[in-house]
Amino acid sequence: MRWDMSSMPQVNDTRGNQSVHILMQELGSVLCLDCSLHTLLDKYIELLVNHFEARCGFYTPFWFEELSLVSSLRVFKEEACDDAELDALCERARKRYAAYPDDTFLYDAEDDPFICLRLADNGHPEMWLIIALEKPMSNEALNAFLPLVSWFQNGMVQCRRKTTLDSTQTRIDEMTRGMAETMAQLVQAEKMSELGKLTAGIAHEINNPIGYIRSNLETLVQYVETFEELFAEIAQWAKTKPGCSEMLQELEAKYDLSFLLEDAHEIVATNVSGIDRIRDIVSDLYAFSRKGEGKMMPLSLQDVIQRCVKLTKTRFDNHHQIQVNVHTDTPYCVGDASQLEQVMINMMINAAHAMPAGGVLSLDLSSTENRLILKVKDTGVGMDKVTQQKIFSPFFTTKPTGVGTGLGLSISNGILQAHNATVSVESAINEGTEFTLSFPLYRESSD
Repeated sequence: MRWDMSSMPQVNDTRGNQSVHILMQELGSVLCLDCSLHTLLDKYIELLVNHFEARCGFYTPFWFEELSLVSSLRVFKEEACDDAELDALCERARKRYAAYPDDTFLYDAEDDPFICLRLADNGHPEMWLIIALEKPMSNEALNAFLPLVSWFQNGMVQCRRKTTLDSTQTRIDEMTRGMAETMAQLVQAEKMSELGKLTAGIAHEINNPIGYIRSNLETLVQYVETFEELFAEIAQWAKTKPGCSEMLQELEAKYDLSFLLEDAHEIVATNVSGIDRIRDIVSDLYAFSRKGEGKMMPLSLQDVIQRCVKLTKTRFDNHHQIQVNVHTDTPYCVGDASQLEQVMINMMINAAHAMPAGGVLSLDLSSTENRLILKVKDTGVGMDKVTQQKIFSPFFTTKPTGVGTGLGLSISNGILQAHNATVSVESAINEGTEFTLSFPLYRESSD
């Protein structure tokens, strides 16, 4: 803000200084400073006390109330007034204000002269600045002093606007950062969605070669068995021919034929087992990656848990233990298997992240008369109360941007609600976390 100094009168104080004009220039300079409202008022009072022969100066929004002055005012001057003098001064100001309630400038020239400036604005409707003078002011000085009221008010408004603007800018910056993080999480979520579609396609493509590899292995098993039968018949035939049996035994010993046939069986059997393992993993991966259709049907939650343990096996190492404990003969509920797998895998991966140095993940399945209860408990880093209240909120994550989307538990909670299930969490820092999932129990009809 630029101040017009040309219209200000040139008034000299008792020391011969053009005090008001100089004061105005200094006040304008203070107003340009980057400071808080209280700092602005502090500097104003210091300037006023230094430019006029004053014993002290202070401001308070509560000067007109009893017993509120000492905790509210700011006093300047080495020989500042004591509490009794300040209370007496405020009492005189209250009386003066009662006589002239509409004035924004109060002056009393009695034995202890003082000036009161009402610096009212929307933020402080009753902010008053009080200066105790050493001696009365001249009329010229008083007339030049009157414009200071509007100057102070303008300064306070400008300072408050800047404070509000800074606060607004801070909130805008925080919102911008939040939106950027949310956008990054949305991009990551979209990538994961596309990865799920890609995984389904890849799983389908892998199934084809797996099929004919296993078929060829089964054929190879038959070939090995045929070779065994052939060599057995040759051995029987050689016994009927002089010298052939000995020659055949030498050949069997030379090429270790018995070991080759036995090892061939084991090699083929191992490959069949391995390809079956690949087929099961791909099948589970395909089942997990396909979009759940929301078709509710009776299922075994125990089977869902076992599939999830297989799918998340690579997320755990030798320092981790996964314990599955089933304490019910009726581990059944009604639901969509792929959606429940999504819930379980999310919780198990979160548990792995919470136990980077190792730990125990326990999956305990039990039942009551009407409910199927699954407890997922880890011995990880745990969560504080604030985090526990936010974990089911969309886009909330404690992981770095790009590592997690903040949607896992939010989506899981929605899936559980669609299954008429509930979820609760108990956690403590450095003591681990336990999720309790409760499903309506399904029992087959006896009809």
